[in-house]
Amino acid sequence: MRIRRASTGETHDLNAAKLLGAGGEAKVYQLAENPGWVAKIWHKPTPERVAKAGAMIRNPPADPTASMRHSSIAWPIDLVSTVGSTPRVLGFVMPYVGGMSPAFMFFNPKTRREKCPLFNSFYLHRTARNLACAVRAVHDKGYVVGDLNESNVLVAETALVTLVDTDSFQVWDGETGEMYRCKVGKPEYTAAEMQGKPFAKMDRTTDQDAFALGVLVFQLLMEGTHPFAGRYRGRGEPPPYDLRISAGHFPYSNDPKNPFEPNPIAPPFTGLHPTLQQLFMRCFVDGHINPSYRPDARSWQWVLEEAELSLIPCWINDQHLHGGHLGECPWCERTRLLAGRDPFPSKDAVQKGDHLKPAA
Repeated sequence: MRIRRASTGETHDLNAAKLLGAGGEAKVYQLAENPGWVAKIWHKPTPERVAKAGAMIRNPPADPTASMRHSSIAWPIDLVSTVGSTPRVLGFVMPYVGGMSPAFMFFNPKTRREKCPLFNSFYLHRTARNLACAVRAVHDKGYVVGDLNESNVLVAETALVTLVDTDSFQVWDGETGEMYRCKVGKPEYTAAEMQGKPFAKMDRTTDQDAFALGVLVFQLLMEGTHPFAGRYRGRGEPPPYDLRISAGHFPYSNDPKNPFEPNPIAPPFTGLHPTLQQLFMRCFVDGHINPSYRPDARSWQWVLEEAELSLIPCWINDQHLHGGHLGECPWCERTRLLAGRDPFPSKDAVQKGDHLKPAA
């Protein structure tokens, strides 16, 4: 297949050898002539998709890591069409981001240990901060991510992040007055006021992104633990995440009626920087009462920087970086709790391959 860029007239050949991925809505090809770009080709181009992508191309957000030659937001650059006398728009080109993995590969202890075992608390805090910066840039331009989750945030081993699937974002076209809604979402990242609602018929706000951002930051800093995961003290089977979120059952709240308590195998909530603890309470407790109380991306960015600067190394294992407000290393205690399975193995253990051995 041969495609033509709308703004320059350049043509590119797409071939199966450069196919990077295929989903229910599109295929993504790396451009052979320019490996720094990829083309997203829709299975079914529609006037709405074309108009939405055009609005995004005309009004891109400021990328916070552009000076580092990294794309924190995989934003459409140009429309592409068929080549011929009656061109038909097929999709768009956007930056190629290689060598990155979904966020869950890093906050999940098992996959992190296998893929990048020296990705310690410093990198996890920096990842969370870079994520907040990217979301802030999207919001500053008037957009809403909508479907912010662990799969559409890519992370590099340097802790740089990239938001992908940006054409699913909620986009307001200031020229036409058209709102292009985000039609998808995962229940475990969906705020209480949006649970069970028809996404395709709802205008979202940055308050809902603030909830999802809080969930991701919590997972990054709490070994993949979802903020609404906990031990159920009620009767019968524990309700699924969507019902817990709808009820506001954050296990770390002080509500005596909350049927959930923190999971005993999760890292201690008090191990987080005190100001981060406050932000999580605002996000999941105060924000349940009033969504506008949730910390915005800028607040997360500032507090995560503060928390990162407070990290100190453990004298036993310098990969055990923890908050200076703690009297003892929480990661040494967690290693003992997990029968020797160290969440942040030492450089020596990694060099010897001991970090991949079964727990004692």
